[in-house]
Amino acid sequence: MKKYLMVAAILAVGTTVLAEGKIGGTKLEETVITTNESFGTSMHETAKNMYVVTSEDLEKRGITTIEEALRGIPGVIVNKMDGASPKIDLRSSGATAGYNTIILLDGIPLNGLVGFDITTISINEIERIEVVQGGGAVMYGDGAIGGVVNILTKEAKDKLNYGSVGLEQGSWDTTRANLSYGTKIGDKLLLNASYSGYESMDYRDRNKEYKDDEDKRESIWLRGKYLLEDGNIELRYNHNKMKDYYTGYLEKNDFEDNPTKPGSYGGLTHSVNDIWNLSYNKKLTNNLDILVYGGYLKNESKNQNQTTEEWFVKPQLKYTYADSSYLILGGDYRTGEREFKTPVQVNGIIQKAPNDERESYAGYIINKTTLGKWQFTQGYRREKVEYKYSEKKYDMSWNLVEINPMEASYSNNDSYELGVNYLYSDTGNVYLNYTRATRTPTINDAGAWSGAVKTQKNDVYELGMRDYYGKTSIATSVFYIKSNNEIYYDKTDSNNSTNRNFDGKVERTGIQLSLQHYFDKLTLRENIAYTKSEVKSGVYKGNEFAGVPEWTVNLGATYDFTEKLLGNIDLYYQSDIYAEDDFDNYFSKDNEYITVDTNIKYKFDSGLELYAGVRNLFDENYANTITSTRSNWAPGPRTVYYPADGRSYYAGFRYSF
Repeated sequence: MKKYLMVAAILAVGTTVLAEGKIGGTKLEETVITTNESFGTSMHETAKNMYVVTSEDLEKRGITTIEEALRGIPGVIVNKMDGASPKIDLRSSGATAGYNTIILLDGIPLNGLVGFDITTISINEIERIEVVQGGGAVMYGDGAIGGVVNILTKEAKDKLNYGSVGLEQGSWDTTRANLSYGTKIGDKLLLNASYSGYESMDYRDRNKEYKDDEDKRESIWLRGKYLLEDGNIELRYNHNKMKDYYTGYLEKNDFEDNPTKPGSYGGLTHSVNDIWNLSYNKKLTNNLDILVYGGYLKNESKNQNQTTEEWFVKPQLKYTYADSSYLILGGDYRTGEREFKTPVQVNGIIQKAPNDERESYAGYIINKTTLGKWQFTQGYRREKVEYKYSEKKYDMSWNLVEINPMEASYSNNDSYELGVNYLYSDTGNVYLNYTRATRTPTINDAGAWSGAVKTQKNDVYELGMRDYYGKTSIATSVFYIKSNNEIYYDKTDSNNSTNRNFDGKVERTGIQLSLQHYFDKLTLRENIAYTKSEVKSGVYKGNEFAGVPEWTVNLGATYDFTEKLLGNIDLYYQSDIYAEDDFDNYFSKDNEYITVDTNIKYKFDSGLELYAGVRNLFDENYANTITSTRSNWAPGPRTVYYPADGRSYYAGFRYSF
């Protein structure tokens, strides 16, 4: 009952504020690039569910990580396990969200052969984050089941000398530092370099072997931009390295009694990444634009002794044949290889493990036609994905006895998008969108697969609107998602935990609402999402989909006490959930929580900023992730917990020139 009263109160406040006087445009006029119109278009002219987090938002709310930046966006859930990259879940994918959301860094996909740890990207480098829910399948293809998150880093500026320096100290011996400098050479060459560092002992205690070891992250960015007439060439390079000491889950009693204690195991994630990104953008004629970007990613996992390399290229041509009407032709090619450097023993024989390989190529066409206030968008993508990997078999004592080279090819990954957008005013639009998105089983899925292998196909139907009413901006949508052959990890049989396709359909129905009220010195935020996820047929028919809440709510306020002094507070609510692998709903729901974050900032005329804040102000004890075990051994079947951070404090400064 508590959550329904909360939502009713929020809606009542929002309705009251709608009656206030008129305001100017804000985020609804933002130019976005992650939609089908990747050359750039306004959100007003986008027939998709779209959210943008800007660098200004990050500073005002005291955000220090990407996961914090995404928290509170309706329909977005961020889950973590110690030692693993946060999983960004768009619209209730649950445990498989890491493979159901395309993560982009400046347009280059990061989650391919292996998952990329987004915590290695410093928040100081981010200009904006664009989130497309239920869309992006035509542009980005295999894996865009939930949608796309594009992390856009700062560009080199057309300015002679500029830069910043910052230092922050916080709980658990946490230190964050950053330094940047940019300049220009001549009239056309823009350059920028930056460094970010991080050290922390973390909220939870280490296991004995890692008791005194700190988590460490370091990142170096180099950027160059050469200005052309009606275009530019841009090169970005990032070198980052990370050491993350993690600990495992806690039993329920330990979790409730002392969530900081070490878990059932401990370990180290140690990686080094090099990322290159080259783009060419040019207006060839008044009607013809070209955009080509490509990337290279090399990941060295020191603790697993393996190296992954991936290459990506994406050319596009845009032909404008009328006002706000155009045709885009494009394609992309992606290939990668993971090398296992540690020899394996098979039946007493030492040998090299076969490499994993992934290759995909696709072509797509997108058309947008504007007729008065109506805009019609159609898109089609044809993609082929091929894998080479190995199947490993073990005996009863978990000794490796056989390695079998395997291949898989998926050539029917057709994606579609149809959109209608009605621009009923200068600021308001109503849109209707249909998307067919696909996902093939990844190499990690296939390594522990059971049953026939099928491509997952999602049909997404969405009706939404965006506008200003008085002093309020509003973005809302209702959606229905029908999933066929959904891929999931099944642990309900303790003797046969495996990846497989659902033998039935999964349906998700939901509504999302985002309100922002702008007064003289006060900005209020209400972000609400409700999603009903249910298995509609097969062995789990009638069960609620595991690992996802029905309700998420964010209430926030920013108050400018003076032109220099700003305060911010955010409340986050999540309803209880089944454990992320409890598809038979065997265990009861758990993990309903409310947390509050607050911060304050003072900005001097000289460019110096001082700030401080508290996260999880009331020290709420809740879990990042809940999983289950079906072990027949004592203590038997149960749920286990990965604790979220308790209350923490931080303070720092930032100087910009």
